[in-house]
Amino acid sequence: MPDLKLRLNKDMLVVAPLLTWRQLDEDMNEGECLEYLNILDDELILETYRRYKLAGAQCVCTNTLKANRTALQAFGLEDALVDINQAGVMIARDAGFEHIIATMSLAKEEDLLEQLAALLPEDPEAIWLIGNAEADELNAAIGSIKSQTDLPLIAAAAANGITQGADIIYVMGASLKDSLDELRSLAQHYKEPLMICPDPGTPEGATKIQRNRAINNLADDMADFALEAQALGAQFVGTAPGSRPVFTGTAAAILAGMDVVQGDGAGAPHYVG
Repeated sequence: MPDLKLRLNKDMLVVAPLLTWRQLDEDMNEGECLEYLNILDDELILETYRRYKLAGAQCVCTNTLKANRTALQAFGLEDALVDINQAGVMIARDAGFEHIIATMSLAKEEDLLEQLAALLPEDPEAIWLIGNAEADELNAAIGSIKSQTDLPLIAAAAANGITQGADIIYVMGASLKDSLDELRSLAQHYKEPLMICPDPGTPEGATKIQRNRAINNLADDMADFALEAQALGAQFVGTAPGSRPVFTGTAAAILAGMDVVQGDGAGAPHYVG
């Protein structure tokens, strides 16, 4: 299994989306703790991951986004913090992806460091710090994490100013068009590898046939998006949380074997190889 750090600025990589209740056939309510499923029903998480592995994703994100102490206290689950986080990495590893990215939400420093300490013994290959903030807050959180590990760190572009210390810069959740606009802006300011995870849209239609046609149309749009994102300098291409495997598969198929276009932070991406 290649080291993710060694693939930065070299290989195009497709990322499976973050899990949401929408992807899971489960009786629990959305108001309950999704991360607790790592312990309650690891097979359900594993089965869901495998659909994206089959679709062609190389990278998987652990189901640990809100598994810090403050978030878990809302459910009375803070004593299970270590078990939830470590199970999240182990399930991701069992799914057989090439790379495991451990997810954490932006939080106060003590929460970040405690969760990180729970994740690291299971050897994820990267940390994804998810959340938007102004530069001072975001860069302080990045500094805290980087003081504990040299794993590649994924972080957002700061709301004002420049994100400093992250190894990969991401944008997630916007429409296909808006995501490309944001990617163009990122290429003007960052030389780090870029990750983009748009929302390809929700198929609509009164009948199954209509919904399937809508899925096919959205998949075509996703294919066009993936090509343009690669040309603009994205190395990691995924989709928004809860997106269907068909969109992952579309990106994987269209990007297979393509070269990375590396930006120089001056709006002039260039091919590397």
